[in-house]
Amino acid sequence: MKNLSKIFGLVAVLILVMSFASSNKKTIVIDVSHGGKDAGALVNGIEEKDIILDIAQRIQKLNKNQNTEIILTRDIDEFLSLSERTEKINEIKPDYVISLHANQVANENVNGIQIFLADNDQRFDKSGELAIKLLQSFTFSNVEIKKGDFYILKNIDAPGALIELGFLSNAEDFQNLTTENGKEKLALSILNALNQN
Repeated sequence: MKNLSKIFGLVAVLILVMSFASSNKKTIVIDVSHGGKDAGALVNGIEEKDIILDIAQRIQKLNKNQNTEIILTRDIDEFLSLSERTEKINEIKPDYVISLHANQVANENVNGIQIFLADNDQRFDKSGELAIKLLQSFTFSNVEIKKGDFYILKNIDAPGALIELGFLSNAEDFQNLTTENGKEKLALSILNALNQN
């Protein structure tokens, strides 16, 4: 009887420890923009959809934190509409969402990383906390947080941010977005922000 009560006690402690550990687990969805017939921005034959997929896969691969699960909306070159991506995200019920993009404008001098939040987001405080972590994690010189009326941000049921990782039309940003070193640096910056408590 004594041994039986010890076993029950041990089981109770294990359940408590396991439930505490699982409560610390975070699920992050990386919304991999464009894909398939939608190439996104195109500069010097390099397509935004490929850059974004590469960086998203790096974030997932570099993640060694057992308490952070990273799920991609796509892991191949396929087209999913905005509504399909949003539906997929909401089915997963993640703790946070990051939508990845690269920018392009006519003015080649415009550069930098832009982190967007939805103005009417009911989870604005948590989205704001995520944006600040991202801002602090990026080591690039020009990073700013802005408000943006994007479909994904308005329709996901979780705190989120949309990141324009740089301007393909700018020479310096182009290097960051297309070289191994640049893409690794961007991926690590995002991952470091996600793994903060």
